[in-house]
Amino acid sequence: MGIIADLAAFCSDLVTPCFVDSFQLLCYTIDVIAKQGLRLFPASETGVLQTFIHAEKYTPGMLRLKKIPRVHKIKREGDYALQIALCDDEITSHERTMDLIRQYKQIHSERTLSLSSFTSGKELINHVDEHGGFDLYILDCIMPGMNGIELGAALRMRDDMGFLIYLTTSPDFALDSYRVDAFDYLLKPVRSELFFQSLDKAYRSFSQIMQKTVAIKTTDSIRMIPIADIRYAERIDKHIDYHLTDNTVIHSTSFNGSFQNAVAGLLAHKRMLLVGSSFVVNLFHVTEVTRSDLLLTGNLHVPVPRRMYDTVKREWADFWLNGGRYHAF
Repeated sequence: MGIIADLAAFCSDLVTPCFVDSFQLLCYTIDVIAKQGLRLFPASETGVLQTFIHAEKYTPGMLRLKKIPRVHKIKREGDYALQIALCDDEITSHERTMDLIRQYKQIHSERTLSLSSFTSGKELINHVDEHGGFDLYILDCIMPGMNGIELGAALRMRDDMGFLIYLTTSPDFALDSYRVDAFDYLLKPVRSELFFQSLDKAYRSFSQIMQKTVAIKTTDSIRMIPIADIRYAERIDKHIDYHLTDNTVIHSTSFNGSFQNAVAGLLAHKRMLLVGSSFVVNLFHVTEVTRSDLLLTGNLHVPVPRRMYDTVKREWADFWLNGGRYHAF
């Protein structure tokens, strides 16, 4: 089938398992493409991909690939500030949810929360593309233009780490919400105790992720940096530069012994990979593997030694095919 050839050709450089049938291969290749920050679009507005899935009809060349860059996280206001985005087009419901979040902040004054509000999926996506992603997205399902499930899918293309909580008047989207890895699904009018329980779970999960840190000694302090915020570390003589998702670089003091021993704290985490003798890369932030470089979010790249190309390619593919962020720590 033409679509299999078109899609599989794109993924041919990856190590792929055996497949029972062509549709299984189709699902796999689409998944691999999505994991690399790419989306499938019809070459025209005829909706041929949907037609193929339902009727298995496809003409080669009907699909094109579009790059969707992964986003960095918004710079945090505190050590572990939970960045929340609320998106709901219905004014009364929007205000009600904002009021509940304010109540939650008053009850848990020790927790640092930051809230941004949006009234459409397009507005939220534009903000994420320009300024970076959030830690928690609270979304309505029924919205004009782009519904909550479509918005969740668009966010997942950009941000695998953010939690999604759906608030809606209809249970009809419950199953679809789990296809975009929803953290919770609550029916309106939302009971405050259920909403607070959901926020509690999200905050605990967020804190567990953020507490996976590495200590970096600089000339004037010791900084505790979340592993998730490190794109890669690079040896510069006897110093290490840590490149972060907010596009800053932390310069460590000099280290003794080998580079591998100096970054042992990083390599203890499954998402971190030693590349050559001078780099440790966070596989979550890798968008493409070529024979000469690893391409990372933020338009960064790390050189790949020729002898390591097959190993790096396999490790990156295995990382995503085995759950990505779920086994990241």
